[in-house]
Amino acid sequence: MQEISQKTVEPTVQNENRLIAGSLFGFFVSGICSMALGSLIPFFRESYHLSYDNSGMLLSLQSVGNMVSILLMGYLPAFLGRRKSVLLTGVWLAIAYLIFSLGLGGAVLLPLACFMMGVARGGNSNFGNTMMSTLPGKKSSIGYNLLHGAYAVGALLAPLLIVICTRRSSSGWRTAAGILFVLAALQMFAYTRVPLPAENIEKSARSVDYSFLRCKNFWFAAGILFFYLSAEYAITGWLVTYFQDIGILSDNLSQMMSTLLWSVMFIGRMLGALVSGKVSCKLLLGIDGVGLLGFFLLVFFSRSPLPIIIGIAGVGLSMATIYPSAMALATDSISGNDLGVSAMALTGSIGGILTPAAVGLVAEKAGIHVGMRVVVLMTILLFAIIMVAIFSKEGTKS
Repeated sequence: MQEISQKTVEPTVQNENRLIAGSLFGFFVSGICSMALGSLIPFFRESYHLSYDNSGMLLSLQSVGNMVSILLMGYLPAFLGRRKSVLLTGVWLAIAYLIFSLGLGGAVLLPLACFMMGVARGGNSNFGNTMMSTLPGKKSSIGYNLLHGAYAVGALLAPLLIVICTRRSSSGWRTAAGILFVLAALQMFAYTRVPLPAENIEKSARSVDYSFLRCKNFWFAAGILFFYLSAEYAITGWLVTYFQDIGILSDNLSQMMSTLLWSVMFIGRMLGALVSGKVSCKLLLGIDGVGLLGFFLLVFFSRSPLPIIIGIAGVGLSMATIYPSAMALATDSISGNDLGVSAMALTGSIGGILTPAAVGLVAEKAGIHVGMRVVVLMTILLFAIIMVAIFSKEGTKS
């Protein structure tokens, strides 16, 4: 095992492609397992009699685990190497779904399991994004979009899995959790086989490169990720509960809105991979910022199914390339830098912690519709910082 963990390879085209394939599978599993939590929240509420604010805290604990893991992953590779680091963080995803599927500890272990999911998600995210940053030229930008496209595929399949497993029995969500446990275990196996680029393992914090902190585009990208993940985590975490509780959509159709969102995001990310290197990431960010704000307002103010469906599709398409484009905006400063990628993702994850919890707290006091106003605010602030980044004079690659 130690031999496998330390093994690195020359960056040939074949090894680069195998690295991409392994990272894509890791992100697919992360997507289906992480996004399943939003679809499982209604079942947790029913089975364990949870309130809105307790449900919001579960979503935020996933984000807390994500943040802690991202922070650790900025330094762990310098001491353990990238493979051991991603295995150390990723194993907690399998443990979390083992707890869900078997009902271990009842409601008592739910917060711990959600935290574990976040730890795995953060480690996987940092590993995958860092690996894409090591690819040459346009391949790196294409890799970012494919990576997050794979995440979207997993995310769109998550509610489908829940619906299929719960069609005949309300306790079928535990079967779905068991399937996700198996996928999480397969993810760990895949990470032991993927070829990694050469790295310095100096077992010292002094070997870490901090030069990215002097780059203006790094800070713009970090700010974009803060507000984007604030909106994404809140939308994906509360979407099903919101539509079910306001009564406009049926329970099954509410679950399908999550699948629609991620299906359109997947299509958008594949389109993003096609135009990478041809269209400026700043232009993509501008289009996405306007679209996300407009379409989410359509969803928020609609009271009939058709405009909601149109709005959700528009939200998904607009969200599709924000994360990859923000990464591309800062790629010159963070290429191959574990801490640089970690710092950007950490900034975003703070928003992912605060906003779902804020929605839950407001919803508990004033109702879920009022709670979703927090997300409206996040989309407005995201639009604002994208505009600032677009009109900044600091240059960037396409």
